[in-house]
Amino acid sequence: MCKIINNSFAKGIFPSALKIAKVFPIRKDGSKSEIGNYRPISLLPSFSKIYEKLVYSRLYNYLTKLNILTEAQFGFRKKRSATMAIIDLYDKISQSSDEKKFSIGLFIDLKKAFDTVDYHVLLSKFEHYGVRGVSLLWFRSYLSNRYQYVDIKNSVSDRRLITCGVPQGSILGPLLFILYINDMVNCSNLFHFIVFADDTTLFFSHCNYNILIQTVNTELKKLSLWFKINKLSLNTQKQTS
Repeated sequence: MCKIINNSFAKGIFPSALKIAKVFPIRKDGSKSEIGNYRPISLLPSFSKIYEKLVYSRLYNYLTKLNILTEAQFGFRKKRSATMAIIDLYDKISQSSDEKKFSIGLFIDLKKAFDTVDYHVLLSKFEHYGVRGVSLLWFRSYLSNRYQYVDIKNSVSDRRLITCGVPQGSILGPLLFILYINDMVNCSNLFHFIVFADDTTLFFSHCNYNILIQTVNTELKKLSLWFKINKLSLNTQKQTS
């Protein structure tokens, strides 16, 4: 097994047999006849987890050593939690209140964020962050030509090619996603970003109410452009302010 995995890393090739996912639909709530009420649970081959765990450790250590991951991201990171994200927001609100400023917080959620990650965009970000050569080839191999099929009560569908999205049920998936949205904070130097996985809080305060509203609308246009470039969209049903 050691020789097989080392050979995979040396040649930049992820085995095709380990890129086939079995999907079980689990109903969340609502009508049983509505497809949108089901959550797809993806199962990957056990051996693929061994590859992924080794790569995850190397990639995470690399990103951490070079401080590539934004401090605004609290999800899927060691020594960080949702509680810390809430404390960060509380501190901002308290500070703004002490300074007698007007404040605004926008809480946004991305629509099927993990499932809509564009492979070409993700790989270009890998290269930008210094993951190149054989390592980049390995990630390209890992993401490309993945298939899935649905298994319901012993009825099995045909295999379908997965054209976007980080692999569900994978160890690498969450890390790949936060790397994908890592540069979102760069689209505005005025918003204070607090991010937990794909849930994003935008905070801004100002002593003048009119300037606050005008600034927020201007910065949101920049954020909207970032979403379009990265082929992501907001889940408007969950958006609140």
